[in-house]
Amino acid sequence: MERDALGTQLMESADSWRTFLMEADDSYLRTVPAPGVFSPLQYGAHVRDILRVYGNRIIIMLEEDHPVFPQFNPDEGIWDSYNRLGRKELADDLETQAQRLASIFDNLEPGQWSLTMIRDGGTDGVYKFTVVGLANYAVHEAHHHLLDADGTLAATITPAQD
Repeated sequence: MERDALGTQLMESADSWRTFLMEADDSYLRTVPAPGVFSPLQYGAHVRDILRVYGNRIIIMLEEDHPVFPQFNPDEGIWDSYNRLGRKELADDLETQAQRLASIFDNLEPGQWSLTMIRDGGTDGVYKFTVVGLANYAVHEAHHHLLDADGTLAATITPAQD
């Protein structure tokens, strides 16, 4: 995606998340449809946290040479807590994190987009990201997980049949 469009696209995703969260049935928002598939609220909270974590990582990338971060992977207790959030609270928090990250994008100097970090995912592998790569990934995640949450994407994990 074009660097100049990332902040706008991120804010559009936050607006779409707000509309979805405020209009969806509450029981739908909190239902975990199958093992290994998250509820819509869990997807939304995960996006909110990704935007916060990636914003923090970009700030550190501006201050340190080639920082190393673990893969962002909340434990099961965190995932469970996501399902107890209020829809308005989540929409507000998601929008706040999107605004913060969009502001970080807007304040980057041209040369800062190519700064790098390492994400050490342990058994999932070690990956090198640039600021622009991490920014694109954040925007992608906000959009992709909304498609997961609203049912636009089919679940990739199907429950076992007896």
